[in-house]
Formats: sequence, C-alpha cells, structure tokens
Amino acid sequence: MLALLICLLAPVIALAADQLNGTYLGVDDAEGARIRIAPDSGGYQGTFFDAKGSSQAFQADGVEAGAEAVLDMDNRTVLMRMVPLPFGAQVQLIPFAADGTLDFGSARVLAFVREGMSLPEQPEHFIPAPTRMGQKVSANAFVESYQFWEPAGVVNGYLGIPERYRTMMRMFAAVQLDVIWKLCLADDGDRALATALRGQEVACPDVIETVSNLQRRGRFDSYKAEVDEQRKALQISIQCADGYRIGKATCDAAARRLADAAISLETAGQILQKYR
Repeated sequence: MLALLICLLAPVIALAADQLNGTYLGVDDAEGARIRIAPDSGGYQGTFFDAKGSSQAFQADGVEAGAEAVLDMDNRTVLMRMVPLPFGAQVQLIPFAADGTLDFGSARVLAFVREGMSLPEQPEHFIPAPTRMGQKVSANAFVESYQFWEPAGVVNGYLGIPERYRTMMRMFAAVQLDVIWKLCLADDGDRALATALRGQEVACPDVIETVSNLQRRGRFDSYKAEVDEQRKALQISIQCADGYRIGKATCDAAARRLADAAISLETAGQILQKYR
C-alpha cells in the first residue's frame, strides 16, 4: 500500500510547504494505528496510538525533512522519523541497538494518510505497468490502470498505446491532465510530454504545484472524481472503437459525447484553472 500511495499521490519528495499538523491514519502494515501531531515552539508535540489501543505522548524535534521523536515499541526504544507528504506522511521506525546506535537493518517504513482523505480501490482488471519504452499496451488497459503506476510506467504505457487513442484521450481533458501530471513527475518523460502537452495550455511546474495544493487542502477527491467520470466515459469510447460487445445505444451515446468534446476544444489547462 505504501508503494500504491506514492504512485497515486506523491511520487516526489515532500515540498517545503507541507507541514505535519493534524491526525494521520495508518494503512497496510500500520492499519489501526494513528498519529496526532501539531507544531509547537520546540518542534512538535503529539501522541502515537498503536493498533492495540495503547498510546504514548511524545515531543518531537523539527528537522529539515519533518519530525523526529523517540518512542517505546515492542519492548524496544525506536526513533520515529515522520516526513510530511501532500497525502499524509511517511513514517520510519528505526530501533536502537544495545550499544545505542540505530539499527537500520530492522527499520520499518509505514504509510499514514491524512484523516478524511479517501483512496481509490485498485480496479478489477488492473495490469502491471510496462517496464520498457516501446512496449505495446492496449488503450483500455492503460486507462484502467495508469493511475496506479509509477510515473516511469505511465511514460512507457502512454507511448505504447496507438496514436489514435492518444488523440481520443485529448477529448477528455481531465484525463489528459491527470496523465500529464504523472508524466511530469517522471525522470525521463520528455518524449511523452512532447506529445501530451501539445495544445494543452499547461506546463509541468503549474501542474505539479496545483495538484499538490489540492492534496494539501483536501480538494484532491473532487479533482479525482472529475477525472474518474471522464475516464469511465473514455473507456467506453475505446471499447466501442475496439469492437467490444457493448450495446449500440451505449456506443451511439459515447460517439455523441466524443463529438461534443471535439467541438468544445476543452484543454487540460482549462481543467487545471478550475482547481487553482
């Protein structure tokens, strides 16, 4: 789940504007745990609640990456490092060895999400991200799965779908923006971005900053709701074009929507503007 969270929401190092403040809920290996933390004059103060219902208050030092505090866990003293991310926090628990040094070999990395943030479920027909550039990917599979891939996989997948479907995707500006966001976060996305950004009236710095702000301010769910609505409509158009067994009425309606979108000329930049 930690890898999934990073793929979905924060595949970049935490931005300086992110601050630890509020309640964070554990997921996956940390499910049932929660951390309440707030800044104070000396750094941070908070309480760690484990999955068994026990709690311990802590004072944390503010460090460049976030916060550090010493806790007692499972009969061991551990250093908790908590790094803020737009969706929540990454928490590293590093036990102290008998000689007082940190035992990095026994460290655990856990994921916590901000209280109130919901996460999408992995789709039933999810496929793994393509591992090499040029690898062929069906457009339907790409649209179904890209949001769960790391940025490098999105680059490979976007370049691996047929050109006509990249053109079709432009008719669904919210999806186009979401894909651009993931491409912008990739280390080697220039070739894909050259195609995806054409005529979209956006640039990567604006996209990354705006989406990060949505996550920080609790508006990311509304953005993803618009993306998901268009993503489902795009999948129907793709399936109709690929000859899936879908009713004629459904494909006729999809064709009308596609035609309306082509006439409207809505761009990813216009979608982004709504969320600034």
